[in-house]
Amino acid sequence: MSTKPHILVIFGSTRQGRRGEAVANWLMDRLTLRTDATFEFVDLRDVSLPFFDSPASPVHGHIAPEAEQWAEQVEQADGFIFVTPEYNHGYSAVLKNAIDHLYSQWAHKPAAIVSYGGFAAGYRAAEQLRQVLIELKMVPIREQVGVSLVPNWVPNVSDASTSPGGAFLNRSFNGMMTELLWWATTLIPARERDRLSQD
Repeated sequence: MSTKPHILVIFGSTRQGRRGEAVANWLMDRLTLRTDATFEFVDLRDVSLPFFDSPASPVHGHIAPEAEQWAEQVEQADGFIFVTPEYNHGYSAVLKNAIDHLYSQWAHKPAAIVSYGGFAAGYRAAEQLRQVLIELKMVPIREQVGVSLVPNWVPNVSDASTSPGGAFLNRSFNGMMTELLWWATTLIPARERDRLSQD
C-alpha cells in the first residue's frame, strides 16, 4: 500500500472568460515542484455532468451512469484542492453539482480550498463550501489560499514572491499543503482498515 497521497485539484468554474485560470495555473506551477504527493488537475469544463436530477440519492450508493467516470476519479483520490470563484458570496453552481453527484467517494478525505474573487478574495465562498464538505464526511482543513483578482490589490497571483502579497501567498500555500498532506497521509491507512473490515 502506497502512502504517497494522490491529490485531485478541482477547478470549479466553467464561466466564459473566466479569470480563475491565472489562479489555477499559479497553483499547478507550485504543485508540480512537489515530490511528496501526486497531483491530478480536473477542469469541470471537461467533466460532462448534467444537472443532478437522479431519483436515487448517492448517499445510498447510487451513481448515475453519466457520473461513473467522475466517481472513479474521485474514488482514486486521497485528498482534494478545490479552486473556487466567489459568485454572490457563494461558490459556483457547477462545483456544487459535481459534488452532489457523489457521496461515499468523498468521505474521510481531506480538502483544501483555494478561493478567488474581488476584495474578499473568495473567503465567503470558501466558508459555504466547508459546510458542504463536512456534511460529506470530509476533513476541510483550516488553512487556505485566498486570491484577489482586483488590479493592484494584494494578495494577487501576479505579485512577485519578494513582495508582501507574494510572500503572503507563499506562506498561505505552504501552510495549506503541510496540513493537507498530513491529513491525506494519515487517513490513507485508516480508510484501508475500513475497507478490509468490510471485505
